[in-house]
Amino acid sequence: MSYKPQIFELFGYPVDSWSSEAMLNMRGCHCPFMDAECDGGGNRFSSGITLRPRHPLSRYFPGKRMVQAGVCSLQLHKGEQPWIVCPRRLLNYRNGDERSYQGDVKTMLYEKSGLVKGGRYLAWSEVKMKCGGSSEEEGLFDYTFDYIITGKGRKPVDEICDMLGMSERKVLHTLAKSGFTTCRKSGKTFCDDFPMMPLVIVEVMTSSTCGGNKTKRTQISQLFEDTVLMLNGVETAPGGPSINYRQVWARMVSQLLVKSQIGNAWGGVTFWVLQDLLAEYISKTTALNFSDFLGKHRGEVNVIAGGYGDELMPSNRRGDLIGLRDVKFYSGKVAASSTGEKAFSDIIKLKCVPERKELLKRLVQKPPCASFVF
Repeated sequence: MSYKPQIFELFGYPVDSWSSEAMLNMRGCHCPFMDAECDGGGNRFSSGITLRPRHPLSRYFPGKRMVQAGVCSLQLHKGEQPWIVCPRRLLNYRNGDERSYQGDVKTMLYEKSGLVKGGRYLAWSEVKMKCGGSSEEEGLFDYTFDYIITGKGRKPVDEICDMLGMSERKVLHTLAKSGFTTCRKSGKTFCDDFPMMPLVIVEVMTSSTCGGNKTKRTQISQLFEDTVLMLNGVETAPGGPSINYRQVWARMVSQLLVKSQIGNAWGGVTFWVLQDLLAEYISKTTALNFSDFLGKHRGEVNVIAGGYGDELMPSNRRGDLIGLRDVKFYSGKVAASSTGEKAFSDIIKLKCVPERKELLKRLVQKPPCASFVF
């Protein structure tokens, strides 16, 4: 009997070493990486489960009318490294909590971005920008940034008005609504915590799951239901979807170069945060080999990758929750400036190009679907 993909971490806790603490945490649908109720992360628009009175999970989530399928990671094969499927698991700033078990990743991010220890910074999540023309051909810029981090400092409101092209009344209203602090000094109005340089764009790329099969109960919501029942002593056989490798690669390649370039154009820097397993997959399937880009200093493209390290096995764990370890930093140019130079644009190149005879071999083994005259 083949091994079916299983949940490795549910609401942050490894299923293979489930505890009373993990059970209590699950009943509250609590995400330890956000220190808040699970919002479903990357699956939040499709994995919400409505708990009707007779729903089999209702008794396990008292007081909840809806729960998100709190799946942090999936293990496709027993003993192998799990795939992180929720961006909150990999990196989070939505709640401002530093006890996120992502300390090594954040330390690398701060060091490579040049943030000063003890400095005060601001972070925004899911910042959408749409401006320019009405189409890509006309210069349309339409992207959402996972996180924007800036410094903060005092700035005269009249300068903010000139910068934004807004009246003072409008600026003051906007600043107050967004929680910024203003003050009067020597007859002049200032914003005490206006966004300043440095500017750091942070993109978090996690793996996507395949849709699964409803009849075979391999959809992510069904895997969640069966796993919760199993953890509560009900006999079930949980099995979920696999990883959609192509979608992961396609999403990343379409934005990696663009968002790295825009960070540079704004006088800032862009960092991509990945799981080390995803970095390995990209190295195996494209002409981009991450080992060629191990660096000490940031470049045009910057990638931070971390994983579970030796804490995959329960005997090696340092607690009920696993902190991301073995964090590495990769940097390089967007495009090569000379023949043979390594660059991140290699991610759009094939690692392997089959010979044409391989295609012909497939064609002669399959009947044509049509024969026609033009």
